[in-house]
Amino acid sequence: MFSVKRFPLLILTAAIIAACQPLPQPFQADSRIKASDTLIRPIGEASLFIPPVGGLPNGADAALAEALAKALNAKDVPASASGRNRLTSLLTVSLEPRGGDAVWRWDERLPDGTVQAGESRSLGVAPARLAAGDADALKLAATTMAEAIAAKLNESAIEAVQIDTTPAKLAVRECEGAPGDGNRSLRQAMREILILGGKNPLPDTAGADFVIGCVVKVWQDSPDSERVTIEWVLLAADGSRLGDVKQANRIPRGQLSRAWGTTAHIIAQGGWQGLSEILESRSRARPAVRPAKS
Repeated sequence: MFSVKRFPLLILTAAIIAACQPLPQPFQADSRIKASDTLIRPIGEASLFIPPVGGLPNGADAALAEALAKALNAKDVPASASGRNRLTSLLTVSLEPRGGDAVWRWDERLPDGTVQAGESRSLGVAPARLAAGDADALKLAATTMAEAIAAKLNESAIEAVQIDTTPAKLAVRECEGAPGDGNRSLRQAMREILILGGKNPLPDTAGADFVIGCVVKVWQDSPDSERVTIEWVLLAADGSRLGDVKQANRIPRGQLSRAWGTTAHIIAQGGWQGLSEILESRSRARPAVRPAKS
């Protein structure tokens, strides 16, 4: 039996290791906001967390981190300077003044502890303007950084898919316990995420190597709010439990008693990030074979 690493903040647990830890609740629901904006929004939404940029004074360091997150999002690289979870990589950026220019570098620490580092580069922006919080300078610096970081991440992704592995046959069964149309919507959302990722799921569980299921629990904890937990589970073909991902939050009361809509996709995205980590851990436990060069 293989071992799955535990991640440091949100709730990803494998049934074969330690019990789950309590979920911190930094994102409280606001009854004026839609459920899709309150239910488990931090889970899986950002793949990179950017802390304040090193080498800049307070204020400017956070402003550049925020600008970089926006620039990366514009390049379809999910990033945030304000929220992270167990499945979020840590993107650390630092600056060093060199005369009228600045040299910058970055490194990405993945949830499993793996570190990918970028080369030191000239930024082409005056450090004094950045330190002063000049909006134009911050935007230019963020755009330059995002170009380099996105290019490196894409390069790494291409190298990763060159590993020759037999695609796993996945199936998604209908969820249990959700109010409204949640059981059906969550299953459909997970299937759509798999399809978009090139992992076309089987129509049913027959013949699947792995089966994804989920259980939803909703209970009232105040006159105006409810607690919601979603547990995604990954099962082997023989039904044995390989691991699970738990998500939880407080939402406005009755918000999920009707159509789930985009909320189902937000939840499924976070669930798949955790389940894919379990699948990848299994793949890393087997020797990788690269295709022969022609």
